[in-house]
Amino acid sequence: MYKLYGSLGSASLAPHCVLEASGVDYEFVPVDISDEAERDPEYLKLNPHGRVPTLVMNGEIMMESAAISMYLADKYPQAKMAPGLDGRLRWEYLQWSTYLTNTLQETMLLKRYTSGYTTDSDTSAVSECAARRLDYILGIIEDGLGKHDGPFFLGNSLSTPDVYLNMVLEWDPEIGAGTRESGEWPNIGRNYDALFTRDDISRVLHQNGYPGPVG
Repeated sequence: MYKLYGSLGSASLAPHCVLEASGVDYEFVPVDISDEAERDPEYLKLNPHGRVPTLVMNGEIMMESAAISMYLADKYPQAKMAPGLDGRLRWEYLQWSTYLTNTLQETMLLKRYTSGYTTDSDTSAVSECAARRLDYILGIIEDGLGKHDGPFFLGNSLSTPDVYLNMVLEWDPEIGAGTRESGEWPNIGRNYDALFTRDDISRVLHQNGYPGPVG
């Protein structure tokens, strides 16, 4: 049985969704990652960064949300969250999985935890730069979601990048709700709503405190 160490509303959402969709036995182990919480020494043995998620499987320990999600989605095709290795849209799946991790997530963290990226007591310049960059990135994602018919990155097929996108956006509720409700990013809003059309994904989203569809 898998053990997924995570925290509701955090980066553990994506692998949590894949495990739920796969139908395999797993246990979700809550980890307190609040800023004031002292990390459990036993957990630090699993993940030296003290971050989530961490997946324990057959004595092996795996870190990093995107890596865990992609690994599980490939291992359990019944989850229907990744195209096959020879799938026509496999390259887009890999492209968006990487883009969301390396570009969107990096910029979101820069905006949220500005003080960790500068020694200047006035962090406004860094924050403003991150906000401008984030706006540009959202435009790229909006266009990407409009490439195919259907609400997902791969058209009508939900995959791990769709969950990952909304997971990262929700780390800043103002941005998460804003992109969905402002009407400025209709494809992103449509993508969020479409996640709830699958009962397995919807269950995990609700457990993690995500509100239901906007549209």
